[in-house]
Amino acid sequence: EKICCRKIIFGICRNHPCQNRRGGTKTLTEAGKLVMIQKQWNDSSKADPDEVKHLCQEWEMHPLVAEILLRRGHETNEEIKSFLYPSLNNLCDPYELRQMHEAIELLKDTVVNNRRIVILGDYDVDGITATAIMLEFLRGSGAQNLDFFIPNRLKHGYGLTETSTDILLEMNPDLVITVDNGITAALEVQRLNNEGVKTIVTDHHLADVNLLPSGIVVNPNHPECSYPFKKISGCGVALKLIMALRKSLRESEWWTAEHPEPNLRYSLDLAALGTVADVVPLVEENRVITHHGLLVMNEKPRIAIQVLQRLKKVNTISSRTLAFQFAPLLNAAGRLQDADMAVRFLLSEDREEAEKMAQKLDSVNLERREKEEEMLETALNLAETQKQDPALILASPEFHEGINGIVATRLVELFYKPVIVLTENEIKLKGSGRSIPELNLKDALSDCSDLLERFGGHAAAAGCSLIPDNFSEFRKRFIALCVERLPASLDPKLQLDGSLELPELTNMFVEQLDRLQPFGEGNPEPTFSVKTPELPFKRLKEKHVKWEVNGNVEIIGWNRANTFAEKPPSRLAVNLGFNEFRGRRKIQLTIQDSRV
Repeated sequence: EKICCRKIIFGICRNHPCQNRRGGTKTLTEAGKLVMIQKQWNDSSKADPDEVKHLCQEWEMHPLVAEILLRRGHETNEEIKSFLYPSLNNLCDPYELRQMHEAIELLKDTVVNNRRIVILGDYDVDGITATAIMLEFLRGSGAQNLDFFIPNRLKHGYGLTETSTDILLEMNPDLVITVDNGITAALEVQRLNNEGVKTIVTDHHLADVNLLPSGIVVNPNHPECSYPFKKISGCGVALKLIMALRKSLRESEWWTAEHPEPNLRYSLDLAALGTVADVVPLVEENRVITHHGLLVMNEKPRIAIQVLQRLKKVNTISSRTLAFQFAPLLNAAGRLQDADMAVRFLLSEDREEAEKMAQKLDSVNLERREKEEEMLETALNLAETQKQDPALILASPEFHEGINGIVATRLVELFYKPVIVLTENEIKLKGSGRSIPELNLKDALSDCSDLLERFGGHAAAAGCSLIPDNFSEFRKRFIALCVERLPASLDPKLQLDGSLELPELTNMFVEQLDRLQPFGEGNPEPTFSVKTPELPFKRLKEKHVKWEVNGNVEIIGWNRANTFAEKPPSRLAVNLGFNEFRGRRKIQLTIQDSRV
């Protein structure tokens, strides 16, 4: 996805190459006015030399790897062991979640008595995988009267809305379980309850005390929940629910030869996929879930994962694979069509069927990329009129509602300011926002709630809808909140983990860096600065650059050929890994930024 973004951006400004004083690339509209904010390179402060020396001796560790661990808060042997060797024993007790006991009693009674259950999911990968986790386990538990519904983004809106409630009632359930949604659906839950339908809301989004649903609500971010880890994903909460249900059914001697007790380790692949895709911090429980989920994917992948590996030509699956190759494919279904296809794909036990669905998903994702490119160009032109504002609030009938969030993300990356992208029509404006660490987007929207029909989300990502008559006042108030809450000067930073000399790079060092995986939010991939090789780079497909150094090291820069040809950089910011091709392994440095 990020590579795709660079292709789009550089495609727009390919006729206007230029450099700023520090050598970073500027991004322009055709008018040549908007510029991309440049990141400041910050070298991480050195860790205590004595502590580094101790770790190097205790763990036979490279000093730079020891420094990274110490800077990220892993100091004692116990902390380092827990980080390097994530154990399933470190998962919290599901019953620490508020109202888990009540949820399990209701769910177990419904399963045992074969009453009708409908899972209400969400159309993003977190919601898709949460739905699949619940369906797979309940089917394995013998629940036969079981169905699911994922709202269509355009027809029904997000989560438990009035329209989706109508559809749920038509499905005639005894119990509705929401996954990755429902925390603000007070009216809809009450309506289901009034119609005799019992509910279990499972969610992880931030709660609004004025919109909390009644009844059973399992959410670590419920104001009355004391669960120790608040950053778990929606599929993580679903995983906790089935962990508790499995234990309760075991105590009731439910499991038989006909319905053997499931090994939940094989649900961790779905949980890892949803966790990485939802960009929650890959620390503590999320790290454990993702680590073991990746092991399952690489050791004993389900049919859907095998098909994705083949389609994307992936050998070893990492968190980067999930984030940038698998997740966009699954997300595309919910963005442009119906996400239920992605659920059926993940649970498919027929390879031929799975391959057909994967090809369909891939085709939809290609369509999404094309629409994204068109929308981004429109958004950049609209942003030109707001370049002096502390936030971008862009509305257009040309924007596709399913792609607003992606475009908002790209604009935040480019301009480092909060962005809201809204699809406009005569009846309603509806869309998604993304923010920067300096502004809590959910709180800002909450302070505009009297102007909004609906809103929800997190500090960094949220969605909202409003009527056109309120748009001008909403924009005015949101900008005022940004002026009030944002510092006068905003400087995005690229945190470096040290400086490397190319001749000193060894396989052992890169292997030790790999032990810090999975990388993602909260545990970023280590980034180092290196001096640009003095020899000329080679062009790859005319767009990319490549250096070969010392026979065993290669440096790759995607979509940087034209920029580097005009003014070669003196230093590069890179990530490290291995590139294996035809049985030969090389150390590969991937360029993230550059400086003249």
